[in-house]
Amino acid sequence: MEKRNNNNYVAYYCALTATLLLLSSVFLLYTRLSTDRQTLSHQNDDVPQLDDEDITTTLLSDEDILDFVGKQNDPSQISGYYFDHVSNVVRLAFNRRSIDDIEKWGDYTTPFLSDDDHVDGDDRSKAAFGSDDVPVDEGIRRKLVKVNGIEDALLLKLGSKIWPLREGWGDWFDKKSDFLRRDKMFRSNFDVLNPVNNPLLQDPDGFGVTGLTRGDKVMQKALIIELVKDLGKKMDQENTQKVADSVVVNKSESSGFVYTGGGGGGRRWGYFPGLERRLSFSNFMDVFFRKFKCSMRVFMVWNSPPWMYTVRHRRGVESVFFHHPDACVVVFSETIELDFFKEFLKDGFRIAVVMPNLEELLKDTPTSIFATVWHDWRTTRFYSTHYSELIRLAALYKYGGVYLDCDVVVLKPISSFRNSVGMEELAPQSALNGAVMAFSKNSMFVKQCMLEFFSSYDDTLLRWNGAELLTRVAGNLSTEAIDGDKEKMLKVQPASMFFPISSYHIQRYFVAPVTDSEKAHQDAMLGKILNESYTFHFWNSLTSALVPEPYSLVARILNNCCIYCLDLL
Repeated sequence: MEKRNNNNYVAYYCALTATLLLLSSVFLLYTRLSTDRQTLSHQNDDVPQLDDEDITTTLLSDEDILDFVGKQNDPSQISGYYFDHVSNVVRLAFNRRSIDDIEKWGDYTTPFLSDDDHVDGDDRSKAAFGSDDVPVDEGIRRKLVKVNGIEDALLLKLGSKIWPLREGWGDWFDKKSDFLRRDKMFRSNFDVLNPVNNPLLQDPDGFGVTGLTRGDKVMQKALIIELVKDLGKKMDQENTQKVADSVVVNKSESSGFVYTGGGGGGRRWGYFPGLERRLSFSNFMDVFFRKFKCSMRVFMVWNSPPWMYTVRHRRGVESVFFHHPDACVVVFSETIELDFFKEFLKDGFRIAVVMPNLEELLKDTPTSIFATVWHDWRTTRFYSTHYSELIRLAALYKYGGVYLDCDVVVLKPISSFRNSVGMEELAPQSALNGAVMAFSKNSMFVKQCMLEFFSSYDDTLLRWNGAELLTRVAGNLSTEAIDGDKEKMLKVQPASMFFPISSYHIQRYFVAPVTDSEKAHQDAMLGKILNESYTFHFWNSLTSALVPEPYSLVARILNNCCIYCLDLL
């Protein structure tokens, strides 16, 4: 019992001690707060008293705020203060009067700096802003008061007015802007010539972004040819041989114009897998025809840019191999790469792109003079057409075989034709057309055509040296030769054999039939052409801008004897 009473006294004693400690803490806190207030009041005695208008920042109730905002909207009640919605307090606005009052405060213009951090008058920019980002530097405050619009804040230069914030470094701002503008203009002028930024300078057939287009590569190689020729004139034979051996435009065997140190002026004239790259033009042609047992020799000429050789032109080559898988096709061209038909080569077809050497091709022919005037001849208006007409005559005369325009599709085997050319129209007096010609080697008719080409050449007339030339020579044979000799020299085939649709009606058959009568007409035309005709000419000079519609007569003919039939026309 006595022990329990002792425990109660201990509890009372602890409670009393805790109460005394709490009262001591409250008294100490009150004493310190009273001391701080007295110290603050003594400090405020040294500061100039503000007017009744210039009240200090005070927390306001909602009613006071609405009353204050209403007075601020009244011009007669403007007091120089504004309401800060973020802090919910009234602040002194920046105006010239407040700044002038601050100047009277003296040392109190830098209240946030201690005595050790006092700033000299020469470097007052360090005290430009206080701890709450309020500018206290007089010069900055004066300039901020003069900012009236967004143009001032953006440092824009409008007219002759000088905005306050532009003083000092506004001129540098203008010069920097001018420099950036000029630099952008300078770089933009050269970016146009960069293939990375200009799609016109990129190779459409290449992967990714290429540095040079095919046309650029051809021009580059042509310049290298001229460089090699100039070096050969200045150096002796031995040094020329070394230079020619060292100049290789493309080490790949399947490249375009490759230059080596071999015969034929160091130029590679043709390409076919397995043939020597140093062969001259004549040797290449002889080896190409002699090495392979060709069932038929076919010649074509292409002198337009490579990108113009479309699927419809390739259908012509496909149709030749469709009916004559063992034929040897030579495409004479100065514009396409020597491995242009590599897809056909991979599938085992015999096709070679050959760059004509006019000196060797026209040698011992009546037209050999055109090789010496080639540089002047190529500047004439109809050079590409006349060049093609001369090449086909020379190739048939020297090697014999069949010549086909690149816009001709073979519908049936044509190896049986000899010394044949077709009429252009169904009319009896129609002109002859050289888009399809089959002649034996050293043909007298072809020789007469070359004589006529040389004696009556006119570079101002388009058809004079082509279709009209064949018609003139054929007319001379009818009056000079007896019927037996004429039959051996020339066989004129009707237009339905080579040109079933004339150039006047070809465009209508690029459109698919709409009505039943049109469909029946085109079906009948297709059956008649496939039964009677050996070739089909789609007259590319008139229809190059047309795309054959699916199920149209032209589309059905082009896809009739195709090999790579999935390619879209």
